[in-house]
Amino acid sequence: MFEFIRNNQKIMQFVLLLFIAPAFALFGLEGYNTVSADANALAIVGDYPISQEEFDEVKRQRIEEARAQSGDNFDPKVFESPEINRQLLDTLVLQYLLQQSVQKQYLTASDKALAEDISRTPLFQVDGKFDLETYKRELAARGLTPTQHEANVRFGLARNQVLDPVLRASFFPGTLKAQLDDVQLAGRVVRVKNIDLAAYAANVKITEEQISAFYETNKAQFMAAQKADVEYVVLSPDSIKAKIELTDADIAAYYEQNKARFSTPEERRARHILMDAEKEGSTTEELKARAEKVLAELKANPGKFAELAKQNSIDPGSAVQGGDLGFFAKGAMVPEFEQAVFSQKKGELSGLVKSQFGYHIVEVTDIRGGEVQALDSVKAIISDEIKSQKMTAQYADAQGRFTELVYEGGQSFDNAVKALGLQVQTFNALTPGLPNLPDALKDSKVQAEIFSTESIQNKNNTKALQVGEAMVSARIVNYTAATARPIAEVRNSIVARLTQDEATKAALKDAEALAAKLDTEKPVSGAEVLAGFSDSKTVSALGAAGLPGLVAQSVLNTGVSELPKAKVVGLGANGYAVAWVESSAPSAEIKAKADPQVVQYYENIAGQVYQEALLLAARDSMKKRVEVEIKKTF
Repeated sequence: MFEFIRNNQKIMQFVLLLFIAPAFALFGLEGYNTVSADANALAIVGDYPISQEEFDEVKRQRIEEARAQSGDNFDPKVFESPEINRQLLDTLVLQYLLQQSVQKQYLTASDKALAEDISRTPLFQVDGKFDLETYKRELAARGLTPTQHEANVRFGLARNQVLDPVLRASFFPGTLKAQLDDVQLAGRVVRVKNIDLAAYAANVKITEEQISAFYETNKAQFMAAQKADVEYVVLSPDSIKAKIELTDADIAAYYEQNKARFSTPEERRARHILMDAEKEGSTTEELKARAEKVLAELKANPGKFAELAKQNSIDPGSAVQGGDLGFFAKGAMVPEFEQAVFSQKKGELSGLVKSQFGYHIVEVTDIRGGEVQALDSVKAIISDEIKSQKMTAQYADAQGRFTELVYEGGQSFDNAVKALGLQVQTFNALTPGLPNLPDALKDSKVQAEIFSTESIQNKNNTKALQVGEAMVSARIVNYTAATARPIAEVRNSIVARLTQDEATKAALKDAEALAAKLDTEKPVSGAEVLAGFSDSKTVSALGAAGLPGLVAQSVLNTGVSELPKAKVVGLGANGYAVAWVESSAPSAEIKAKADPQVVQYYENIAGQVYQEALLLAARDSMKKRVEVEIKKTF
């Protein structure tokens, strides 16, 4: 099942992007109004630039989504093509166009629509019903607060008002679907014969003269790389940190100075009733009086808090939960609200608390956290932190000394070892590009210095080089120059190479001759020239009929007007395939015989491509109202 999809992962990954991009265009980017001017913007939509950083983040998200879809078969090179990068940029342009269209038309969504949208989101439901704790947990996992999410959803609902005419037109017309089927799904009926190199190779005779001539012409291919036995020293932050000693008094003093850091954060659980402070058709005095009336009723009967929250609160997320906001720490709420919550006692009812959202009536229902960890339980953490701080202060000075010491040491690291407590390490038979090297010797800059003319001739310490956070210097102890390997040592590989080349030439000659004969005779089933060919197979975009990808692709690229037609396809070390493409197969016949799931997969793709075309049309229409400048062409 899905044989063609499995065998054509790169094609499918490209198509997958067509699914992802339109969906992305329908959802908001948090922080839209905080974008700053950027002289290096990739595009400017109205007054808003699209930065390289923003583009890179969106691309990273698309790659992760594609990776999750494709699993082990994911190929990130799909996202390196200019076409994919331009499509991603077009998607961002569409996003900004939509957002500015919302702003220009003063579109918004009602509190009721917002509450309904959030409550019916499956992600926030337990047993089919909205659950506040699940809601907050899922948002926290995505780095969002309820306030941020509700603002994004409200904006998304408003934006859908711009897209609604497009989305309502996004059905896939039957006539267009039929035309796409005819173009994309028409198959080819083909017979294939493989031309194996093995039989040709068995008849190839390579002479000593050929071997010698190839060796002399290609001697550079048979050079034994230069190699060196080296000594090296590494100055790293860890080497400095390991020598720092601390006393118990140092650790105790640090603990007292930073005790707040070793406390679990205090969290409070609160419930609130949020009421309007500004509302069209009502005065400020009337709204405040209404809020004070609810507060008075609560003071008279505190047990009615949940009931009054459901009746009066305009916060859609908490109202259905009797105003409950769950546990939260400092920094999660707006300042006025937070100050009230963290200054109240458990069970205490606040007065009216005014914030940018309206009037809050707050009750703290529970308090947890705030305990200080014992010194013994955090002693190792404190020790590591103090050593890291001291190391940072000492490392810059040590780097300067290291640079001087290895330079002054000439052909020895003794002075660096004594002064800085370093250890001389060795590595034998080092060659440029050798795999599995120690980290200090992997860096190309280090290898270039080791194999420099000065280093080879004088065997002095190399200059100090930065490798990551560490400093490295090395010196050659013994050196062997690059030399040509003897012809006797490489003879077998030369014979194999020449045999492969001669066999390939002979096989290609026969394959091309057979193809020419097929094109001339245009044989039908049973003809002598078709001896050794497979039975007829039907190849299409929905199934490769067991043929190698290169063969199937070449067959499908054969124009209907060319049929019947012979094709020669190279298979690398496996020789050649001669394909006799006899005729075409109608798309209706292909779909009738294909796996229904594969057909559905194709139709989903075609439908998404069509919807993308509609969205791009909407984008072009919006460009007439908002100026768009594309500054990056990839």
